[in-house]
Amino acid sequence: MKNTYNNTFKTGLILSTALLTGALAITAAFTQGKAEASQNVASIASVTISAKRMTAEQKLAYDTADNLAQNVTHTVLISAKRLTAQEKLAIDMEDQIERQQLAEKAASRKHVQG
Repeated sequence: MKNTYNNTFKTGLILSTALLTGALAITAAFTQGKAEASQNVASIASVTISAKRMTAEQKLAYDTADNLAQNVTHTVLISAKRLTAQEKLAIDMEDQIERQQLAEKAASRKHVQG
C-alpha cells in the first residue's frame, strides 16, 4: 500500500511541478509580450506641427512661387490650440473684412474698365 501511495504522490508531484512550470512560462511570455507592446507604443515618434495664418497676398505668392513647380520637399509644421468663442469671432470678422475688401477691389476694377 505504501508503494501505491508513493507512486501516486510522485506522480502528483511531477504533474504539479509540470503544471506550475507551464503556468510560469505562460505568465512570462504574456508579460514579455506586454512589455514589447509598451515599448512599441513608446517608440512612436511625436509630431510637432505649427503654422501662421497667411494673408490672401501671401497665399497667392506662395501658390505662384517657382519652387512649387520643381520637385522640392517642404517641411510642414502645424500647431493648434483650442480657440475661445471671442477668438473664433475675431478670426471670422477678419475673414469677412478681407472678403469684403477683395469684392470691393474687384468691383472697382470692373467700374474702371467698364
